[in-house]
Amino acid sequence: MKKNWWRYGIAVGLVMVAIIGSFGIKALAAGKKTMRTGADIVTGASEIESIKIVKNTYQTEGEKGILGTPEADKTEVESGNGEKTEEGESGNEADAEGGKTGETAEEGTSEDGVVSDEEAGEASESGEKTESGEEGEGAEENAEEIDAYFDDSVFIGDSIMLGFRNYAMKRQDTFLSRMNFLAAGSFSANNALWDVNDESVHPVYQGEQRQVWESVSLMGSKRVFLMLGMNDLNITGVEGSCEKYEELIGKIKEKNPDAEIIIMSMTYVLKGKETGKLQNDIIREFNGMLETMAEKNGWGYVNVAEALADGNGDLAEEYCSDGFAHQNPEAYDVWVSVLRKYADEHLDK
Repeated sequence: MKKNWWRYGIAVGLVMVAIIGSFGIKALAAGKKTMRTGADIVTGASEIESIKIVKNTYQTEGEKGILGTPEADKTEVESGNGEKTEEGESGNEADAEGGKTGETAEEGTSEDGVVSDEEAGEASESGEKTESGEEGEGAEENAEEIDAYFDDSVFIGDSIMLGFRNYAMKRQDTFLSRMNFLAAGSFSANNALWDVNDESVHPVYQGEQRQVWESVSLMGSKRVFLMLGMNDLNITGVEGSCEKYEELIGKIKEKNPDAEIIIMSMTYVLKGKETGKLQNDIIREFNGMLETMAEKNGWGYVNVAEALADGNGDLAEEYCSDGFAHQNPEAYDVWVSVLRKYADEHLDK
């Protein structure tokens, strides 16, 4: 037995090796199975898509991060007027800095080309309308010539004319800016002939009162429009006022022989507000005599009074600003229409 102990030892060892080997093979097989299972997880179609989604999401977030940097914000974009600005500055802001308005529609129209009621009101305030309140085709065709007709023109008158001057001063982006004015409150054909003194009401030009014919000469005026009479009729009557008017024009022509003279009719007063000789029937008579005088001397005549009259021959209430004779911007809109029509009719003369 002792002699054979080694044999038993070898047998036991072999048995142990076999047992240990069996366990090792199972462990190895289990490991391989686990590895295959892991590979299957990684290479499964659904999981590949998940990985792609995660990858794309990461790239998108990364790109957003780049576009969100100050460097990206400085990329050039087009503003509303077609010019390029840096992002962060709106097209309107860029246009304002550049002195532009966006140039998306013509002035006086909306973007769809339709004139709104508000814009139409603004257009009427500009003073560029025909008698119907709209620009006619003929007026559009020679608008520039009509505007130019008033170059180097001067308008002489009393407080009624002074109102027109104030109206024109608020519309310097129109042809009215071409006009000059010699107007003063209480001015008349009669006192226009007086010497200049501390109490006279002669219109001021270049900082001092002057005789109007002197001022016209200094201006170099080519056309002289006159509207007087409101402060004459109660003092010198119809005939006397016409005589003073003609004498005044004679003085203007003597100093300015090449100047064209245009008389504007005296406008009416509001119904029921007539006083003294400021009666509308008397004013009509006076205007008739002025028109005859103009025709006799080859002067122009513009009838503003009838354009402002109601159906009864009085100043229409909607054109009166003070319940008497002075006029509002709507009345001066009418003046503009009448004057432009007159200019259109005399462009070739």
